[in-house]
Amino acid sequence: MNCSQRQTQTTLPSRPLRDKVNSQSSIFLHVILGSIATSLLGVRGVDPVLASSGATILYLLVAFALHFKGQQPSAVFCGSFAGMTSFWGFFKRAPFNPGFALLIYLCIAIVTGLLYVSILRFEHKLPKRLFSGYGGRLGAIAFIGSVACLLISGLLIHLVLNDFQVVVLKDSTAFSEKAPLAMILVSAAGSLLTRILAMYVDSTVPGLNVVLSASVCGLVGGIFLPPLFPLGAVASLYWYAGTFAGMSSTSILDSHRGIFLAGAITGVFLAGLHHYGSGAGGVLGFSAFLAVIVLKSVAEFVNRNKANTTTHYDLSIRLSTGRFTERYEWGDDSVTQNQTNGGRCEVYSHGKRTR
Repeated sequence: MNCSQRQTQTTLPSRPLRDKVNSQSSIFLHVILGSIATSLLGVRGVDPVLASSGATILYLLVAFALHFKGQQPSAVFCGSFAGMTSFWGFFKRAPFNPGFALLIYLCIAIVTGLLYVSILRFEHKLPKRLFSGYGGRLGAIAFIGSVACLLISGLLIHLVLNDFQVVVLKDSTAFSEKAPLAMILVSAAGSLLTRILAMYVDSTVPGLNVVLSASVCGLVGGIFLPPLFPLGAVASLYWYAGTFAGMSSTSILDSHRGIFLAGAITGVFLAGLHHYGSGAGGVLGFSAFLAVIVLKSVAEFVNRNKANTTTHYDLSIRLSTGRFTERYEWGDDSVTQNQTNGGRCEVYSHGKRTR
């Protein structure tokens, strides 16, 4: 064996590892891209819903126009949720420093990217593949990353400024007291429309159908809902949150009724989480994530109880003759009564004679 052959054998096994590292790096950079693009739009005064959905749609359009093969729509979408973070919205008051804010937003983007890549890498080793297919999972990842960074930065500020409040209770009057049923219905409608649109989007790119559907629905809601009525801006948040529940795979929620109900529950969770989570990126998706988990868990519990309590007829037929008795069992719920060899046929159900 010459030197070149020996070198080929040593380099070939490392290629899959190299490709995997490159893929993970690409995913990480896509999360950063989505987060920074959304943050920049937010700094320019763009509404958070429009910033997140608009940045995602813009990426998809550019990727389509350039025939980009390494598309990562889910990663960009996840990053856009982290970019919706508002440091001053979360704490209500904070030292104003553009450089400090930029550093915080960059940290949130990096932490969210690391979380996203880590979950993709290790989810197959975790129970239920760490809720793969559950709507709102991307938002939940962004929520964890943004809240972790916000709380750590707030704690550091608190150590320097003793009067700084780390955990702030927000005024959630607009969420919990004004037209709560209407907001819940708006969230449910956004969820249902997202599922319907996703069914008509056919693509070989993983996750493109649900990402495109949710981002388009979010953009439409962000444009048309605010001018319609006084609480239109709040309604657009509920609408966008509902779209994330609608991203659930059919293996998790297989019916339109389930998707509609998940969207409604999302509205309930969002009203409660706004007390503490307002300003944190991903709070809308996290609300949807909790809603889908609760609905799926309740459905599994009900189905399990139905399976356990379903009447299973333990039917037996005893054919009695002068010399022997034979016993037969079926899983059916009906048995035709017959006379056999002059013997007597008795039908038993759960040990009770029915004849």
